[in-house]
Amino acid sequence: MSDGIWAALSGAVAQQRSLDVTANNVANANTAGFRADRLVFEQALSQAGTDGPAPDAVRFVETAEMVTDHRAGALQQTGNPLDLALEGDGWFSVQTPSGERFTRAGAFVTNADGLIVTADGHPLLGVQEGDGPPPTLRLPPDASSIRVADDGTVYANERPIGRIRLTRFSEQPRKEGLTLYVGGQGAEPADARVRQGYLEMANVNAVAGMNELITVTRSFEAFQKVIDTFQALDERTARDLGARGR
Repeated sequence: MSDGIWAALSGAVAQQRSLDVTANNVANANTAGFRADRLVFEQALSQAGTDGPAPDAVRFVETAEMVTDHRAGALQQTGNPLDLALEGDGWFSVQTPSGERFTRAGAFVTNADGLIVTADGHPLLGVQEGDGPPPTLRLPPDASSIRVADDGTVYANERPIGRIRLTRFSEQPRKEGLTLYVGGQGAEPADARVRQGYLEMANVNAVAGMNELITVTRSFEAFQKVIDTFQALDERTARDLGARGR
C-alpha cells in the first residue's frame, strides 16, 4: 500500500476536525458571550531510522492545538436591565458547582431568592470584602428599579446592593463549555466599563463562517477523492501482480 494514502488520510482527518469546529462556531453565532475556536495544524514528517526524516519523507498533517479567539464581539442593545456587557478587558465572575468561573455572557436573570444569576442558575459574584468569599448579589423583594453603573455598582430602588466583581488575566482563561472559562494566570481587578441593557454577541461572522464551512467541506471531499484514487491504484497493482504470477 502506498504511503501517500496515509498522508491523504491525515489530511482528511484534519479537515473533519476543522469542519466540526467551524460548524460549532457557526451554530453559536447568536450565542451571547461565545468566542470562536480555531484549530492550529502542523506538519509532521515520517522518520527514517534514527537520523531524522529522509529527503523524500512522507508529510502528514496533525492538529497541534485548539485555541480560542478572544477578540470581543459586537454589543447589541436589548433594553433589559439585567442584560450586561463589558467594554474593555475583563470578565464577569460567577459561582458554579465546580468553583468560580468567568464569562462574557451577560444575560442575567433573578432566581426565586432574588439572586442575580446566569441562565444556567450560576450566581453573579460581587467584589470581595476583606478575606471572605466573594458575595452574591441579591435584589430585595420590593425592587421596582434596577440600575447598574459603569463601574459595576448595582442599585435597587437607587440603593446600592453591591458591586459586580470584574476580573482580568495576564494569560487568557481556558474555555469550559460554550461561555464559561477557567481562570488564567495573573488575576487582578479589571477596569472594564459595564454597559447596562446590552449584550456582547458572539465574535463569529455567520456569513464568513458559512464560506469557511464550504471551503473545508470541499477540502475534505478532495482528500476523499485522493484516498479513493490510491485505493484504486493498490487494487489494480494487486490484480496485475496476481496476473503475472499465474
